[in-house]
Amino acid sequence: MKRWMLVGATLLGVLAPLTASAHFVWLVQKTENGARQVHAYFSEDAEPDDPALLDKLTSLTARQLTGKGEGVPLKLAKAEESLAATVPGSGTSIVVGRCDYGVIARGDAKFRLMYYAKSGPALGDAAWQAIDTSKELDLDVIPSVAEDGKLVVTVLWKGKPAAKSEVTAVVPNVGDVKAETNDQGQATFEKKDGGLYAVRARVMEDTKGEHEGKPFDSIRHYSTVTFEVPGPKTVTAAKAPTSAAAVTSLAPLTPPVTSLGGAIVGDQLYVYGGNLGSAHSYDNKGQSRELRRLSLDGRGQWETVAEGPALQGLALVEHGDKLYRIGGFTAKNEEGQDNDLWSQDSFAEFDPATGKWTDLAPLPEPRSSHDAAVLGDTLYVIGGWKLSGKDNREWHKTAWSIDLSAAKPQWQALPAPPFERRALAVAAHDGKLYVIGGMQKDSKPGTQVSLFDPKTRRWSDGPSIQGEGMAGFGCSAFATGGALYVSTSKGDLQRLSADGKSWEIVQELPTARFFHRMLPVDEHRFVFVGGANMESGKFQEVDIVSVR
Repeated sequence: MKRWMLVGATLLGVLAPLTASAHFVWLVQKTENGARQVHAYFSEDAEPDDPALLDKLTSLTARQLTGKGEGVPLKLAKAEESLAATVPGSGTSIVVGRCDYGVIARGDAKFRLMYYAKSGPALGDAAWQAIDTSKELDLDVIPSVAEDGKLVVTVLWKGKPAAKSEVTAVVPNVGDVKAETNDQGQATFEKKDGGLYAVRARVMEDTKGEHEGKPFDSIRHYSTVTFEVPGPKTVTAAKAPTSAAAVTSLAPLTPPVTSLGGAIVGDQLYVYGGNLGSAHSYDNKGQSRELRRLSLDGRGQWETVAEGPALQGLALVEHGDKLYRIGGFTAKNEEGQDNDLWSQDSFAEFDPATGKWTDLAPLPEPRSSHDAAVLGDTLYVIGGWKLSGKDNREWHKTAWSIDLSAAKPQWQALPAPPFERRALAVAAHDGKLYVIGGMQKDSKPGTQVSLFDPKTRRWSDGPSIQGEGMAGFGCSAFATGGALYVSTSKGDLQRLSADGKSWEIVQELPTARFFHRMLPVDEHRFVFVGGANMESGKFQEVDIVSVR
């Protein structure tokens, strides 16, 4: 279910229906590595969409408002899936944005498109009323809390209330809730679950004119706002373990990383590569090139045992007491420069006995944001895309296998997968490959599960994991004790039912991570390493969790 609210207002003309393909400018604030960041998305909802669309926001400007004088301009820079900027200071503030998109022609209609956006503190914070954003935004949407605790949405056009406007709220675990603004431009909703809420409003102004040499018959104004609603189901950085004995902490992983590779050989945990910097910010010094090792007995510390290319978005697997590193991408740009990201075709074997890497037959094409799993003696690589410089992305339609027991292993093509996804999880279970979650080519995260049977060489659909789309984004999966498990960004551990027809939530995890690694220590325990949470940033914690 989508976690935003749609506000429709007929103020100066006829409000046309919003279509499913409409895109809007959204601002979302997050704390990453102790610093406040604002991300601008161009999407249907307040989440990433096709990054190439961000290039259309050439006139987007952002300002931080604190209520203490003039706003502070923010410099938005292109990240992987957003335009991002650091929000200075530690006090409460609101970030606003404006974008003159220009003149659009659709059939006989020619209209000028104006976007406004803002993001601020949690619902109920005094800043929403103390900071006047209507002076910055012609069309403004303001959230507040009524005395009875309900959510109130106020729609303003040039500082004046917009009355008799239809309001539709998508309430988590409830569905669509419709209302109409009163004479004060307000609509009221019951607050349900906590989490990130968003509001959008639209006004079509009957004004003719010309912009940059292009005539238009009307002006369409869109405004959005995002904010957190505190509640018992808000995803937090850390959750209380299910019992005091359920979690054992190992030496922390410092510096922390996301999008890393991880595998276990014997009683040793290995991690390779990963992103050292903030989310969606990449440079040639912000990627790890180290292979690090930690004993699972809890008595040792992390040590660097080898180095290699700087990579993230790679896969690392174990087979026959050796490690295999597959693909990933490398940032060639310096810090502060536009991202220049290149997927790699490297495939290498590491022997812990000698401490050396050996290059093997490269992947048939460069690949990153994929995953891999071993079934028997065969390694399977599925999902991902090919990055080749600034804004060049090719989603892979292929999948590959390689026999690690062969004298000279060579890659073999699998039947084309019936999907194009990245940031997914691949796991071997019961003689089949399970491909879980990920981001789809249309830039929507999903919870779908696909199966590949090596015996029949056929793809089929499996049962989707529980939760909304983001639950499957950057998840991790592995089988142990005869069962298949997946850990999600929502912080729950799910298990495939014995009949393979559904997923059950086994327990809540001590941390809610994505782009991490969950690896089996034995038949009853997993180790969780790396990854991050949207609210708190990267995790240093390395936890061994017992499965109930």
